[in-house]
Amino acid sequence: MSNIAELLQSTPQRHRKKPPYRKPESIKELEKQYFEYERSKRPDFPYPVKTQFRDDTTNTLTKSIKAWFTLNGGHMARINTTGIYDTKLRRYRFSGSTKGTADLVGTYRGRSVSVEVKYGRDTQSEAQKKYQQQAEAAGGIYIIASTFDNFLEQIKIITD
Repeated sequence: MSNIAELLQSTPQRHRKKPPYRKPESIKELEKQYFEYERSKRPDFPYPVKTQFRDDTTNTLTKSIKAWFTLNGGHMARINTTGIYDTKLRRYRFSGSTKGTADLVGTYRGRSVSVEVKYGRDTQSEAQKKYQQQAEAAGGIYIIASTFDNFLEQIKIITD
């Protein structure tokens, strides 16, 4: 038995299994609200599909936050600032958008809102910090969201 314990301790962190994802109550509530929202848009559709939301990756968290804005009367657009690889030039071409732009940019209750999604060990770059300063100096709201619950706490404090 001690051999197994020693083996587990010597196994690098990247090879260990992650604990199973447990959906927070806030995500379950978002799913219910979004389902009702979709049903109200198509009341005659006999087979409504329940949209699944999660917050355990950057992309799924971004999708959940964008859906929350849709349900709560906001407008939110996902911004992609990644360059595109040009096979003819054999290099990346810049997207043309402002460096450091937040992942989600939109309007909520008449105010400009920018949401930067940072999951796991991800941190803000210097360009993102500069963008945050500019957005806040102009009177906008800037949120750094690491989980859906974390996002809800920040948006509630800012908008109340």
